[in-house]
Amino acid sequence: MQELFEEFSSISKADWVEKIKKDLKGKPPADFDWQVADGQVVTAFPHLDDMGGALPHPISQGRNDWQICEGFQVENEGKANKMALKALEGGTDALRFVCSKIPDFAALFEDVDLGIISVHFKAKKLEAPLDLLRNFAEFAGENGGKISGSFCWQGTSSAVELLHFAKENLPNFKVLPVHGSAFYEGDEKTADELRKMATAASEWFANLTNEGVDAERIAKHVFFTCFIGKNYFLQIAKLRALRKFWFELQRKWGVGNPQPAFIFAQFPLSEQSSDANTNLIQATTQAMSAVIGGVDVLTVLPSDKTSDEAKPTDFSRRMARNLQHILKLESHFDWVADPAAGSYFTEELTTQLLVGMRERF
Repeated sequence: MQELFEEFSSISKADWVEKIKKDLKGKPPADFDWQVADGQVVTAFPHLDDMGGALPHPISQGRNDWQICEGFQVENEGKANKMALKALEGGTDALRFVCSKIPDFAALFEDVDLGIISVHFKAKKLEAPLDLLRNFAEFAGENGGKISGSFCWQGTSSAVELLHFAKENLPNFKVLPVHGSAFYEGDEKTADELRKMATAASEWFANLTNEGVDAERIAKHVFFTCFIGKNYFLQIAKLRALRKFWFELQRKWGVGNPQPAFIFAQFPLSEQSSDANTNLIQATTQAMSAVIGGVDVLTVLPSDKTSDEAKPTDFSRRMARNLQHILKLESHFDWVADPAAGSYFTEELTTQLLVGMRERF
């Protein structure tokens, strides 16, 4: 690149701003700045000088791969199994089950090869979430060490007990959730959302190390749930800031081998339109934000899922899956490491959000 552009002289930020002022015919460039949050402003005209003359390193070096997930409410194990098998035949490689009781795992996973996909559970109003994990581990048997996934729970269960159980029986399961989806209040509250996630992640280390748990073990089992809003660039920067923060937090707690942030992302049902076609179009840019930002597992809501009671059709579920297939198999979004790296605007927005998270630890 240096040989290609060496005959062109570099232009400083000051020179650029002067040119912009002329083009704006006296209107201050600052009028176009973006107020992200109190005291956090992103310029509409970013420049390499804003970053000290050098771009930050990409967050990751490997492929930007992610898993295509589909979620199901488990009310009847047989019906949930049929829907899961159809999703797997349609190209998903991750399944998520919302459980209000401990299911019959043999019926739920009939004909499902858990060794080639990831499986994720959300315990809904379960008094003893650990019992669900115990029953699943008993079902998995000696294959428990080969199964990957996550367990999203809330309640009074002992996190230490959950962590020790996972270590012995389901070592590739994430069982310490940071409920970012619970903090989501729309794009305009993104900075607050990230600050709350930073606090929650920090508390896992503070609370569990006080109980004698090694920081390395904690880092291996923490994961983040996120809602993806509709502001394209803001959501990309949100995920990138979260990933950077997670590395910094691990270093603060002395983790010698920092783990990449594991992010489970989906769309907020509350922001679905009553029009299915509008939802499908919007889902495209939301999915792109999630993938470019670096999620690990993504669930795209079917376009006709407009309420808790709505039952998506087979067609809308297939369209939700195929949207991700296009991004991965045709557009090859998974081939590029940290696709947003090097964009002055996105880097500056990421930094502004990250600064707010650092205030929490």
